[in-house]
Amino acid sequence: MKTNFTVIIPHKNTPKLLERLVKSIPIRDDLEIIVVDDHSDTDVVDFNHFPCNDRVGLTIVMNEQSHGAGHARNCALPMAKGEWILFADSDDFFNPGFNDFLNEYQSNDADIVYFNANSVDSETYEPSKRVDHLHDFFEDYHQDPQKGEMLLRYLFTEPWCKMVKRKLIEHYHITFDETIIRNDVRYSYLVGHYAKTIIVDDRQLYCVTTRQNSVSRGVGYQASMDELKVYAGWKKFFLDNHIPFELPKYDYRVYNFTRHLWKDTKLFCEEYRIMRKAGLSHFYIFGQIMYYIWKSVGYKL
Repeated sequence: MKTNFTVIIPHKNTPKLLERLVKSIPIRDDLEIIVVDDHSDTDVVDFNHFPCNDRVGLTIVMNEQSHGAGHARNCALPMAKGEWILFADSDDFFNPGFNDFLNEYQSNDADIVYFNANSVDSETYEPSKRVDHLHDFFEDYHQDPQKGEMLLRYLFTEPWCKMVKRKLIEHYHITFDETIIRNDVRYSYLVGHYAKTIIVDDRQLYCVTTRQNSVSRGVGYQASMDELKVYAGWKKFFLDNHIPFELPKYDYRVYNFTRHLWKDTKLFCEEYRIMRKAGLSHFYIFGQIMYYIWKSVGYKL
């Protein structure tokens, strides 16, 4: 039978949560699941005795070294056979109604179907606020469809809650950044940019959980540099393609970058190198430095 859907799941050290996710995915002859394990600790995970091992259509790929979620997703993409690609995080799960959604869109000609989500604490199932931004995008879409569509295409940067045609991903050679954090930003705005037709479905079919030890909470020097790399590339893409959105996260990083000119010269030089490597010109970066120096002086005055 033709494979209509591929669900790709990066995983590390959360076997019970992975089991919960896999069991939330409907069993279908036209659906495959690819789990890429990012070198989990052997005393935490034993895939030889994973409860879902006998599930038809489940493939588990074991990475010999840990490279992060972006690398794991990139490993799975060439293996995918589904006409539609979906991504899920191993600590999240799908809600009832997901199977009906798949039935409705399996033969649709759109390039992306965006759908909504809810959010809860992973242990207590108390509501949380991790998808408030997505709810705002959907609300904007209903108030102003043109603006809302642009927000979903370019500013909704998580890989979940979007079902994407595999041929779109392959045609434009779209992959994930292999950074410690924000590895999904470039993938998301590229599929959004190149999609000719999108559909927006209001149903909350995916549940994003909140966990204390989530990878997305990672901090540190390398994470900070990776974040700047991603944001600078995002900004460069917007400039090149005349995307009419500001990026406050990028602007905040540039403000701090400017302050490093007199507070930490070594860090300033490293950040400058990252911004240049992302494709931003000397002239553009210098203009931003002057702008934030002017703002700082004006604020003090």
